[in-house]
Amino acid sequence: MTCMEWQFERNTLYVSLIRKAERINRERGGAPSKEECLLYVEAARVCQEIRDQNRSRQAVYTEWEMHRLECEERAEEIAGIIAPVPPADPEPLSPKKQAPSGFTTKNAVKDVPAETIEKWYKPMPNHGFDDVVGMDELKESLINVAAYIGWTRTDAALQIAPLQSYLLYGPPGSGKTFVIEAFARELMEKHGFKFIRLNGGDIHADPAGVAEKTVNIAFQEVIDNAPCIFFIDDIEAVCFGRGKNAEVCQMRLTSTFLQAYSRLSASGKTVVFMGATHHPGQIDAVWMDHINARIRFSFPGEDAKEAYFARKCASLTLEDGFTFREMAEATDNYNYQDLNRLCSAIAAQLKRQAIETCRFCAADGTEDLEQTAIAAGEALKTGRVRLSRMLFHDTQKELPPSDKTGIRLELEEFERSIRAGDGVQ
Repeated sequence: MTCMEWQFERNTLYVSLIRKAERINRERGGAPSKEECLLYVEAARVCQEIRDQNRSRQAVYTEWEMHRLECEERAEEIAGIIAPVPPADPEPLSPKKQAPSGFTTKNAVKDVPAETIEKWYKPMPNHGFDDVVGMDELKESLINVAAYIGWTRTDAALQIAPLQSYLLYGPPGSGKTFVIEAFARELMEKHGFKFIRLNGGDIHADPAGVAEKTVNIAFQEVIDNAPCIFFIDDIEAVCFGRGKNAEVCQMRLTSTFLQAYSRLSASGKTVVFMGATHHPGQIDAVWMDHINARIRFSFPGEDAKEAYFARKCASLTLEDGFTFREMAEATDNYNYQDLNRLCSAIAAQLKRQAIETCRFCAADGTEDLEQTAIAAGEALKTGRVRLSRMLFHDTQKELPPSDKTGIRLELEEFERSIRAGDGVQ
């Protein structure tokens, strides 16, 4: 039998099994049966054979893997109806459900123990909206969101869902995570929210099966511990668009994410869900249709950069005529990460300059480190050592901004697709 003949024979068998299962279901008036269940089990086995025979043909492999999953899900659904598993007797708290710190959760399993879940809960961030430079319109919007959270009766009267979801997207270093943490502080401090945070890339890197468990457990933790702000960074890794370029593992993880998100939405719990990404065009369109808003982050403008330099360099004295505005104008195409690297390098240069300028020697000719440190600090404080225009630009030459061409083009393409109504796949 040739490969093509074998493929045809297996395909014919699969169709025959499905049709027979459907006929039995019709004859029984829609009531599930053991015979129907076994037919779907056999169909899943045939799908797996065809899938494994086509590992080098990605599209065919993916198609038959999806057929296999559908057959397995149907078989499990029937089995659950005709032979439901009785509820287990209550068990004593197992080690996997209790972390060494004493943290406990009913949602822990072997692959996702309590100590792992405990790490998802984050303390209140140290910074709030007062520390976010620029982005005044966005800050005002999020402050308003926080101000009207918890009005459950009013929300019910207006049919406003207690689950609110936002996607924050933009280039790396544009401040997405910083703003989300400031927002989390607002909700934790004023409304008693908990803060659960995961990274999509870390979840996707888990072994097969564990990633899906992690997603399900995380959503259940959020439901059990509302009111809660739930933040997934790099969300595209767990909610990848299920198009022709998607791999089987990505499709399964996305399906798990969407099912878990639906459970959260149906729970009626007060939750703010926030996802952040550099690649919004990779996110599944189904979830995109269910969020409240997409929030675009851009590179900081001159006003934001001026405010950033003023805050980061507040303890420095600038050379006469040299201003924070000039520093902002000289840093085109810089994101906050670039600015932070530049400020750190400038501080290191000024530290060396202050120490070299103020070295003290003891009577025996050795350097008096304590006196040198005191004098260097005083020189910086009084402006004897100051930030000059030349030092700024020399340091800047050593630390050019990161290349942002690729991510900029990707984000522009996403924006065009949104404006044209083409979706986000």
